[in-house]
Amino acid sequence: MIESDAEIILPPMFVRNLYETYQALAEACLAVKNAVRSDKDNYPIYIPTFGSTEVDFTSNNAREAAIKSITQLFILDEGRLPEAGIVCASPDTVAAVDRLNAAKNSFKGAVIAIRKFQKETDTAVSRISKLIRDKVTEDGYRSEILKKAMTTVGITSLDLKRCYANIRIMPPGLEVFSWTWATNHYRIHKVSVEQAMEMAKKLPSDKAEVALDLLGNCRPGETLVHRVRLPNQLRANYAYKENNNIVRKSCPISGIVITQQERMPRKLWRDNPGRNEDLPRLQRESGFEENVFISSLNLYRYAQ
Repeated sequence: MIESDAEIILPPMFVRNLYETYQALAEACLAVKNAVRSDKDNYPIYIPTFGSTEVDFTSNNAREAAIKSITQLFILDEGRLPEAGIVCASPDTVAAVDRLNAAKNSFKGAVIAIRKFQKETDTAVSRISKLIRDKVTEDGYRSEILKKAMTTVGITSLDLKRCYANIRIMPPGLEVFSWTWATNHYRIHKVSVEQAMEMAKKLPSDKAEVALDLLGNCRPGETLVHRVRLPNQLRANYAYKENNNIVRKSCPISGIVITQQERMPRKLWRDNPGRNEDLPRLQRESGFEENVFISSLNLYRYAQ
């Protein structure tokens, strides 16, 4: 019989690796804090979500908020971190942020090793359980065995998403940086009718009855599409000079970015536009039917 998750004993080497990589992560955070503070006289910052005026955005308090955002590892009890910002950084600070990113990768590797150990000693999860678990993972999911390891080394209140997230370092010679928002993007999974029925059974009884009735009309072996709208995604459009040429790029972004220069680039912040209910509906070209099949489950059928 395969042991349950609660019965698995985690080998000491995993706990030791988790502890050591966390210690390196904490030390790297301290080094970044000191470096960014040391830059305050010569390297400007711009935190457009801190306060309401240009003075607020570039103040020393905004710098401290940026430092907290860059180095925050634990779940916040109250308040919120800056959503975005630019920190101009000296070569020493850039190197410190590089080391922080490397420490984050090592810590993530230690956590993944524990999860891999659990996966190899635990029962396989079903496809439907994985769909549900994937959602929770994005919010910092912890398995029971990982909770135990974190308890052992005294770091149960860590925010794993923040521990994993690398701080973006922009290319040298940054000329222009502007924020924008992607407002119409989704997560999509293929789901069998059987898996959809398991999902339907978790709904309130009235909705479950309707969903199961609709699923009963599906063709044998039919595959459905589970489509969930995601929150607006912050993106950046930027341009930098390379070999006397201007290079323009775009990327998704979150939190504070580091620029490798004393001069603040030309910049433009845009507030989150919120949710637009009048966005275009799913187009037929995607291969799905335009209208939702089961709205309570966000399920679509493939177009015939």
